[in-house]
Amino acid sequence: MRTITDAMLMTLLLLSNAGMAAEKILIDTDPGVDDALAVVFAFASDDLEVVGLTTIFGNVETQLATRNALRLLDIVDVDVPVAEGAVKPLYSKKLATPDFVHGKDGFGEIYLPESRRRPIAESAAEFIVRTVMASPGEITLVVLGPMTNIALALALEPDLPRNVKRVVGMGGVLQVMGNVSPVASANILGDAHAADIVLGTPWDVILVPADTTRQVRVTDQWLQGIRANGGKQGEFIHDISRFYRDFYRRGGVNDGFYNHDPTAMAFVVDQSLFQTEQRAIRVVTDGISIGDVIAAKQVHYKVAGPWYGIPLATITTEVDAKGVMQLLEAALIGR
Repeated sequence: MRTITDAMLMTLLLLSNAGMAAEKILIDTDPGVDDALAVVFAFASDDLEVVGLTTIFGNVETQLATRNALRLLDIVDVDVPVAEGAVKPLYSKKLATPDFVHGKDGFGEIYLPESRRRPIAESAAEFIVRTVMASPGEITLVVLGPMTNIALALALEPDLPRNVKRVVGMGGVLQVMGNVSPVASANILGDAHAADIVLGTPWDVILVPADTTRQVRVTDQWLQGIRANGGKQGEFIHDISRFYRDFYRRGGVNDGFYNHDPTAMAFVVDQSLFQTEQRAIRVVTDGISIGDVIAAKQVHYKVAGPWYGIPLATITTEVDAKGVMQLLEAALIGR
């Protein structure tokens, strides 16, 4: 029997991957340091085709999120539509902007110049609907901030769930402490009503909670390597991360920071790095537990009530942290 060499195996792998089309994604984002890393990673990945960005409040105000999204297009030197989204939650009070985390400019106070690019005239919700309905079953929505724009898109187009490929959202806490309350993360508490709508819609929705993303760490050593080998994008990631890293250091995380949004983006690229469970999800929308993600392990609610008809969603539980960081590094420095 003839032995298959490593070179032959690599050739076969390349040939098999050549016919695989990149997954089309639309990113809803509130950039934000970790959002920026996730977006730059998405544009760098051969496995993803970014068809547009929509913006939302969260790490920064919506208007600044839009300007930062346009700046990110300058960094990656790609032109895709940017649509500005909602400026406040559906019903609840808007959270204060955490400029002590991401800096007053959202990018660690490096104060990049304004982009000459401009957002499109459509709202984020309108752009989401138009993009998804024009390519049924092809578009994945990657939601890196509060889910307001997605909920508004659902209100505009009831057939959206049947035409989206899948929805991957970052947010929520199950067993770990929340970052804005004991039971809630910023992305979910930012608009709890929207999150309850999106996570309870009958479509292929995956939630990557902080329980998972806190397993992945961006270290100082990793940042130095990206700076040295990642060109303009690597320098940008390194520079915006210093302010963010210092925030984590003050909170007792001594080497780097948790890799929230890029870990959710990594799920889109390589689901094999994650362990998941199927859960029926509701989000608490008032009271002292507002923003709490309640995830039931079975759908066994036969009587009309707040849990009746809630479909199963996917929640990530464990992640290969080293694999995620290697995935990011390979895309960002071209390995």
